[in-house]
Amino acid sequence: METAAILIVEDDPIIAADLQDRLTESGYAVLGPVAAGEETLSFFHGGNLPDLVLMDIQLEGEWDGIETARRIREQHDVPLIFLTSNSDDKTFREAREAGPQAFLSKPFRGRDLRHAIELAIQQAARKENPVKKKAAEEENAYLMKDRLFIKAKGCMVRLFFKDILWVAADDYYCRVFTKEKEYLITQTLKKFGEELSGVPEIMRVHRSYLVNLAHVEAIGDLYLHIGKQRIPFSRSAKEELLARLKKI
Repeated sequence: METAAILIVEDDPIIAADLQDRLTESGYAVLGPVAAGEETLSFFHGGNLPDLVLMDIQLEGEWDGIETARRIREQHDVPLIFLTSNSDDKTFREAREAGPQAFLSKPFRGRDLRHAIELAIQQAARKENPVKKKAAEEENAYLMKDRLFIKAKGCMVRLFFKDILWVAADDYYCRVFTKEKEYLITQTLKKFGEELSGVPEIMRVHRSYLVNLAHVEAIGDLYLHIGKQRIPFSRSAKEELLARLKKI
């Protein structure tokens, strides 16, 4: 699991430096900053793509922030927050057409920035999961196409589904285990499992466990093994478990 990587697109060096400091202090990985819209597309080629973009509306170069957002959205549906010191109706209408998840007016406080980032990720997750009902305020996990974001220690951390080893029920919560860490999800295992039902590698094998089938190393009569962890599975799940393992 890694902290979310946020790309800063801001032509005012003082504001860009302030954003960089605030994000770093909050635990986020920072990409950029860049001052011109034309420079942003290079960050969307290669493996380390931004998880979110902070985009100033007024930029250096040929593209303003609105045009830059449109160009990015042609290829990547990444969560985006517009930064603006101009709140007139015309600018707002034009910016809204680019489909941002949030707006942040300058000057802003650190708390406003943290809330805007969380809101943007939450809104993007709902867009990708339209059947999901409005999340309760206490929920801390937001699912995207190939990853989820977990709110932990004041920032959003990223976890790809492929890195999940298993998930264990913990009363009204559940715990997600990776090779490096363990994270608490403020949802029941049943609800979390329902949200992951579209991920073929993730299967509920027991009333108290979900597992990532890609990490299963051995299967006995009553237990399967992931590393040193022994996980029980129900008799009713065994046939489906074996059938799905053959497809991985």
